Amino acid sequence: MLYMKESQLIEKLKGNNEQAFKLLYKYFPKIRSYLLKFGASKQEAEDIYHDALYILINKLNDPGFILTSSVNTFLFGICKHKYISLHREKKKNIDLDLDASLTQDIEAALKEDEKYEMAKLAFQKLDENCKKLLKAFYVDGKRMKQIAQIFGFGSDKVAKTQKYRCLEAAKKFYQLKA
Repeated sequence: MLYMKESQLIEKLKGNNEQAFKLLYKYFPKIRSYLLKFGASKQEAEDIYHDALYILINKLNDPGFILTSSVNTFLFGICKHKYISLHREKKKNIDLDLDASLTQDIEAALKEDEKYEMAKLAFQKLDENCKKLLKAFYVDGKRMKQIAQIFGFGSDKVAKTQKYRCLEAAKKFYQLKA
């Protein structure tokens, strides 16, 4: 059963008494504390409480409504359900954002794979000497002086020029595929 004070409060709320509305804010600190503990922001807690007050007032003005709990319990229950609903909606939006981000990542990876395959095909079309020279430089990490000695070039500058020609040939094959 409602306390006498609460029954008077309810009657005053039904009569749109301003003092009664102000009294409803005595419940707010505990409800705000609960909502903040579960991750709501201060603004969300205020918005949820105001929504709960609006629901309470509308229910009290419905002649078929009978309040079977305390005002505090009723407001607390509404706020709890409102926050759960809000949290679900936020999670759904985050999941949608993650799905979109994941799709973009997959598309980017597929494009990279496609570029890699095209580069691989371009490399395969090179003559054997170019393949060996580029492999020696990029994979094995050999310096130009070492490459000049291995391939019998007169100097490291000649090796550098040959590497450039091989890269140009690979670029042409790559562009033909693209």
